[in-house]
Amino acid sequence: MAEIRGIDANAIYDIKFLNESHLSQILHLQDIIKENLADPATYYAGTHELFSRQLAIDKSVIGIFKMDQLVGFNVALLPGLNEDNFGVDIGLHQEELAQVVQFGPVAVHPEHRNKGLLGKLIEKHLEVIEETEYRHVCLTIAPNNYPSIKRTLTYGFVIKHLKQKYGSLLRYVLHLDLKKPYTKPRYIVKISSIDIESQRFMMQLGFYGYGMSLNNNGIDINFGLQ
Repeated sequence: MAEIRGIDANAIYDIKFLNESHLSQILHLQDIIKENLADPATYYAGTHELFSRQLAIDKSVIGIFKMDQLVGFNVALLPGLNEDNFGVDIGLHQEELAQVVQFGPVAVHPEHRNKGLLGKLIEKHLEVIEETEYRHVCLTIAPNNYPSIKRTLTYGFVIKHLKQKYGSLLRYVLHLDLKKPYTKPRYIVKISSIDIESQRFMMQLGFYGYGMSLNNNGIDINFGLQ
């Protein structure tokens, strides 16, 4: 277990990998999150079966605690050649799909947000993955979940696709290539975050979302092409 200090002047957080004994805490935290959502479509909850399966896999689920209370978690899935592999969505070749790790569900307690905890979860799981043969890390985020998008982009992820996932929920599909990180793009286009069709068109042309910026009416997604 490693202590995370300095996130909040009044808090000390502990981060550790979870096991089957933490199942009830995960489900309870997930219930709290669902009850406090302004928009239910921003979060796709994991099932009891999914968490049970992943908790049995070493280092698959990581959690953050404050005073022995679970306040955040992230799940790392190995989809293999399954058809729901996010690598299919972003156009990875068949031989690359076995090198994909998927993040999610991920959650942070409403009272502990804006303290860098999401970043700590991502950092720790990336450290684990970098010690393996896996190369690609993918995850999904709701297009209106701006804080999570902004935080995730700072770790080198880029937006590669925008489509319906989990039935009918609109999601960005983000990608991080651990062996060949995306570099600063040569060509840049800014598109309003609410202009879904224009974003899709740019991604069809090969552009990827790498940043966010403010405009007079809200937020732009910055798309680039190398």
